[in-house]
Amino acid sequence: MPDSYCIICGKKKDGIEVADDNVLATLRWIKTNVTKNARNNRLVVCKACYPEYSKMRKKYMGRRTAYVALGVLFLVLSLIISSGAWPSALLISIIIIALLYLLSLINYMPGLRIKKEVPKNKKNKA
Repeated sequence: MPDSYCIICGKKKDGIEVADDNVLATLRWIKTNVTKNARNNRLVVCKACYPEYSKMRKKYMGRRTAYVALGVLFLVLSLIISSGAWPSALLISIIIIALLYLLSLINYMPGLRIKKEVPKNKKNKA
């Protein structure tokens, strides 16, 4: 079994496992195929670092939402302003939305793999 490392403090600890997503898969692919430096460690958030992780995750999610909202606002305004050249305005706006989304990845903080429990006293509604 691979070693567990906290993504906040960087120490070898046990904790809540980080969920694999597209960003982590891309980073692992780059480390495996480009840099040839893959360690395949298990990424976790230790109990001591969880409050700091929570703040950083909330900050990332907020900025991601704000950047995408700004991009969509730019798209709407550019389509309204450009009367006859809407295809080029649409293309440029989509590129700007993609760049703003990539900009939000500067503060990237992955989600955690937490199993959600279903309350036992709730009845299934059929």
